[in-house]
Amino acid sequence: MSLFNKLKGAAIAALMLGFSTAGTVAIAQETTPPAQQQEAQQNFSDADLQQFADASNRLMLVQQEGEKTMLGILQEENLSIDKFNEMAQAHQQQKLTEVDATAEEMAAFNKAAQRMMDMQPEMQKEVETAIQKDGMTLEKYEQIMMVYRQDPALQERVNQMMGQQ
Repeated sequence: MSLFNKLKGAAIAALMLGFSTAGTVAIAQETTPPAQQQEAQQNFSDADLQQFADASNRLMLVQQEGEKTMLGILQEENLSIDKFNEMAQAHQQQKLTEVDATAEEMAAFNKAAQRMMDMQPEMQKEVETAIQKDGMTLEKYEQIMMVYRQDPALQERVNQMMGQQ
């Protein structure tokens, strides 16, 4: 397993929950009645889907840059990815005091986690900019993402569009 894949696991899940639009997609799912969700599926033009594909490609770059930055933070704090992930998971479960960690590791974890959380507003801004660059609204992106996650045919269409660039 590569270092980036390890880092993507618990670190991103634990500390960057607001980073991706997944959080806002969940809100949209809760507030959009099922009839509107069904109706939205029928309203995606090829241009909408291309904008979605382009935005998704840009979001992957934002995510990769964020991962590089987080990895750099862990290296600067002399904390292994595995140890950070273990501590992040324990922190999420409110069991951080049960983790076998030295005082130095605990201090490094706290500092690294704070630095990563401090990155979040700027990363959220980059996510929004990546989505809106070609004129797509956050709401439209979220609508397409909801359907994309549930519709294999739409996934295939979008994935083909993403690969054409």
